[in-house]
Amino acid sequence: MNIELFELTFHYKNNQPIFEHLSLSIPLQRWVVITGSSGSGKTTLVKLIAGLLKPDQGRIIFPGDVINRSGFHFGYLFQNPDDQLIHFNIERELAFNLENRGIEPRMMRVKVENALKEIELFERRAESPNNLSGGEKQQLALAGMMISQPQILILDEPCSFLDIFAQIDLQSKVKKLGQEQLSILWISQEDHEIRLADYVICLNQGQVIFAGEVQDYFRRFGKRTDEA
Repeated sequence: MNIELFELTFHYKNNQPIFEHLSLSIPLQRWVVITGSSGSGKTTLVKLIAGLLKPDQGRIIFPGDVINRSGFHFGYLFQNPDDQLIHFNIERELAFNLENRGIEPRMMRVKVENALKEIELFERRAESPNNLSGGEKQQLALAGMMISQPQILILDEPCSFLDIFAQIDLQSKVKKLGQEQLSILWISQEDHEIRLADYVICLNQGQVIFAGEVQDYFRRFGKRTDEA
């Protein structure tokens, strides 16, 4: 199963096009890293896929869905968790997405309690997210996405604001999700994060310069896949 992009063109108002006639096939149920230099179009691409932006021209086609996204629920994790956490306490953060999806209250309480225990914040559930460390905030934001069981999880450089220990913890959790065949789109410029993935899409100035298996990416760009 793939997401198919056909002849996609997009530009921000009063700017040059980010993409012109871009065609690309993105595999689902895999961990896909989207990489490239700053300004190459990585974030714009995932926002177009998620429907947060609309293309000027072209089509995005999902499996069994022709041209729209019905049946595909997205989770989107931003670089800075402070941009994502909006509620007055930790428990409400997790309940919010379930309320939006109309989950029955009794089931909601069970899901929230389980999620709080998994991220080891159950005893702090009444606290403000502002009391958490950067790593704990990002774990809470990820739990808030996963509690509503998205089919596609998008992570936009999610380790940017985390220390090394929080980075390792987050990467470990996402790796486990990948083993469960969740579709993951992870934006990163870091080689050690790219190595965790299955598939790599590399952009340069709005053009795809590589799309393929992670081993082939490092082979082509002259880097060892076993580097520390």
